[in-house]
Amino acid sequence: MFVFVQGSINLITKALAAVGCKMQLLPDPTAVHYHLPDGLSVRVHRKFEDFLVELTGYFPHEKEGISQFYNECWKVFNSLNSLELKSLEEPLYLFGQFFKKPLECLTLAYYLPQNAGDIARKYIKDPNLLCFIDAECFIVSTVNALQTPMINASMVLCDRHFGGINYPVGGVGGIAKNLAKGLVDYGGTISYKANVTDIILENEKAVGVRLSDGRQFYAKKIISNATRWDTFGKLLRTEKLPPEEKNFQRLYVKAPSFLSIHMGVKEEVLPLDTDCHHFVLEDDWARLEEPYGSIFLSIPTVLDSSLAPEGHHILHIFTSAWIDDWKGLSQKDYNIKKEAVADEIVNRLEKTLFPGLKEAITFKEVGTPKTHMRFLARDNGTYGPIPQKNPKGLLGMPFNTTGVDGLYCVGDSCFPGQGVIAVAFSGIMCAHRVAADIGKHVFQGYIIDI
Repeated sequence: MFVFVQGSINLITKALAAVGCKMQLLPDPTAVHYHLPDGLSVRVHRKFEDFLVELTGYFPHEKEGISQFYNECWKVFNSLNSLELKSLEEPLYLFGQFFKKPLECLTLAYYLPQNAGDIARKYIKDPNLLCFIDAECFIVSTVNALQTPMINASMVLCDRHFGGINYPVGGVGGIAKNLAKGLVDYGGTISYKANVTDIILENEKAVGVRLSDGRQFYAKKIISNATRWDTFGKLLRTEKLPPEEKNFQRLYVKAPSFLSIHMGVKEEVLPLDTDCHHFVLEDDWARLEEPYGSIFLSIPTVLDSSLAPEGHHILHIFTSAWIDDWKGLSQKDYNIKKEAVADEIVNRLEKTLFPGLKEAITFKEVGTPKTHMRFLARDNGTYGPIPQKNPKGLLGMPFNTTGVDGLYCVGDSCFPGQGVIAVAFSGIMCAHRVAADIGKHVFQGYIIDI
């Protein structure tokens, strides 16, 4: 799901605009359609009020608790959305924002160490409704509500209603293509098929990178968008792990990866009122976080039929999986297992959503955690960091600067963590921090020397 909305956290649109790009968008009337145990089928409608009506229809005895929990989410979201989001490591910015918006800053400080599950339990008692809140958080962070920081949950659970989910015409790949084109148009250079193997250090300062073909590039500042495990375990050849990295690895572990299935199917197998995004956990709440337990499904052709040949739909199906399940297999056994696991997932979707799905398949391609590791260059193909135990909100999440002079990290293993909005925020923060550190500052959209 990709969110193009109004307000301060409309970061993808802002990033595109910064390089002179704008995309045509299609509104999605339903952010996600849940298919959950005990026949719980909930659509998260674009209008927040419609979503509340549908959810309280299943839990009328929790009407007040539902309203109170989501109202707290809106407090966080509205505070974030009122601020100019930049680096929290830049003192001038922090003082300026606090001076302009003291109440909003204090609100965010209050929720910073809190998790969504603890807030939910203040107002909600029904165990099945609390499981639903777990599912809401799982699609944000791949963990339950008790392990999901309240700020992260609020960003996503409210953003989807504030401006709604809007899908880019031509597919989400257009976001990267437009950003790349804009960077080049503005004088930047992008090197493709350039595999970085080392971060070059001189006098304990990061000064460049070395590629697998031996080429070296040098710069004033080095930014790594690899995970912190890859950055400090593979790219940086140093015997000493900086203290903040030790603390990060003490508090967080690698999330599982995913098994992904991309399929082309005949359009008649999908009902005309099919939603674009689905989350399926059809029989047992206990399987929410288990490998292959929950199924994510995206059908972009519901919104943009031009993405597939006439008379067909595209299905992107994915479910969490650990790389250990795929190690030590011969190529033959690996291929057999891929097909067997994929068939089981398709069978579940056929039984729950789309009768006749298997016979309607015209194309199928399966990727495993090993695929994610190879093509995304992420340790074990991990989706990102998850807390070892219930965290104190976002307090343990490191920022963009590191213990190595000249080196910055960006992405989901930096504050504020996983999710499209959170990672975009990490990028904005890092750009601001680097600009300040090299003696430049952003003023009304322009970079000026200071």
